[in-house]
Amino acid sequence: MDGKPRYYLIVVIDIERFGRRTDPVQRWLREQLYAIVDKALEQAEIGTDDVAVTSDRGDGCFLLLRPSVSKLDLTTRFLNALQTGLRGHAQRGNEDTALRVRVALHAGEVSEDRRGWVGEALNTACRLVDLDALRTTLAAASRSGLALAVSADWHAAVVRHDYPELPASGFRELPFVAKEITSHAWLCVPGYDEPPGLGAPAPSAEPRTPSARRPATGTSATGTTATGTPATHASAADSASVAVPPGPAAPVPPAGGNHGPFAGAVFHNPGRVYGGNHYEGVTPDEAHADPARNGDGA
Repeated sequence: MDGKPRYYLIVVIDIERFGRRTDPVQRWLREQLYAIVDKALEQAEIGTDDVAVTSDRGDGCFLLLRPSVSKLDLTTRFLNALQTGLRGHAQRGNEDTALRVRVALHAGEVSEDRRGWVGEALNTACRLVDLDALRTTLAAASRSGLALAVSADWHAAVVRHDYPELPASGFRELPFVAKEITSHAWLCVPGYDEPPGLGAPAPSAEPRTPSARRPATGTSATGTTATGTPATHASAADSASVAVPPGPAAPVPPAGGNHGPFAGAVFHNPGRVYGGNHYEGVTPDEAHADPARNGDGA
């Protein structure tokens, strides 16, 4: 023991509803858990030399594994074997002796002192296994013996790559806020397409995109086509976006009078002013006959 921090893979396992059991049942559940964990390690071909530490937590345990162990194997083969052992226990037991667990996976620097193991990474893993959301999803996952939470680092290193044996779609991202930690966790339950009991995911905010412009069909903003036939629709938004085919150069307007880009246009929404030197629903003759309507602007 030199006290130097070293990198480990961290597995934390916590028994559901442990404190509600009698002392004899608690002792028996602890024995059952250690036996199932040992067998799961063996089935995942994680040898005793790969396990640096197995430490007791009262209502569970944590393991420190050397970095030679594959994170992918730990997330798949070990957890699959653990799930099998827990389901086998459930077939032989009853509600009073039920053994279901929450599991957390993380990795980082951990060091040893005279009383045990210490490190920020170990704190993070222990906070992760105690997440309320993980408790909720395990309670709702009646078909499974475990619910898993992995840290953002673990997810980035393994899960997000979407290996065939580890589909990324089965994980749900949630905020991970606990004491000194502000991060994200990813939850998964074997046998479920997504973790149950958490409700629908919050909709993600999508960036606003410009509205699609209509194709240039020769429809002008006045509500008529280039051939003079009525258009099916004409709005202020269309006025700003629809291209009009180029034509001969416009004559220079006389001084005064009703002229401008919309002079002489006939609109199909009487009483609404679009702007510019025109009045909707007014013919050129009416505009010239009524000086009050022949102003600048709307």
